[in-house]
Amino acid sequence: MTNWHVAAGRNHETDACLHPMAGVPDHLRVHVPQNERSDAPYIVSVATMDAEGRPLWTEHPTLGRGVDVVALAFVPPPNLCLMPLNAMPMVSLKQRVGMPVFILGFPFGRTGMGMPVWKQATFASEPCLAPHLDKPYFIVDSASRPGMSGSPVIQRAHGNIELEDGRIGTVGNGDGAFNFVGIYSGRFHTEDVDDAQLGRVWPRALLEEILTSHLTAKS
Repeated sequence: MTNWHVAAGRNHETDACLHPMAGVPDHLRVHVPQNERSDAPYIVSVATMDAEGRPLWTEHPTLGRGVDVVALAFVPPPNLCLMPLNAMPMVSLKQRVGMPVFILGFPFGRTGMGMPVWKQATFASEPCLAPHLDKPYFIVDSASRPGMSGSPVIQRAHGNIELEDGRIGTVGNGDGAFNFVGIYSGRFHTEDVDDAQLGRVWPRALLEEILTSHLTAKS
């Protein structure tokens, strides 16, 4: 899953072409880490259009490109031990303004042997309101850079943790508590580089609706 504007090469709000020469992608390159992380990752080509130029991605079933996220079929290389985010054990960590999150991406194309850069951010709007707003994303405060679009956004906590239902828990010194929040789609563009550096995150609930629609269409 990635951003609509990444797959289409267009602004999801205006439909304007993002490339100065009006080029749009016909495939994406996916870097798949090998089991031995010191080895260079596999690079897999994922088509975004069919032979007639029709999109191969699945948009949100009701909001379409109004949600800047799409699902694309992806066949990983064989003999790799992959762990999808939705297969990882998650904890419903509390989500409130000012709490930290991490954007896992590749700023300026830096791959780090296929492993992402963890860029810290904080909730800058109430995430619980996002699904009910006209623009159903929430805002994070982060100085993100080009190459972060389509990045997963996660919460990570150690020690004493507060859960969404109000309970208090404790996690050990291992990997800590983990929660998948949504997908990042870039900063708000302004004319002043000193303006507040705010970005959009599309919440997990919308992604699940897109994925359900994608799987239903393929069944």
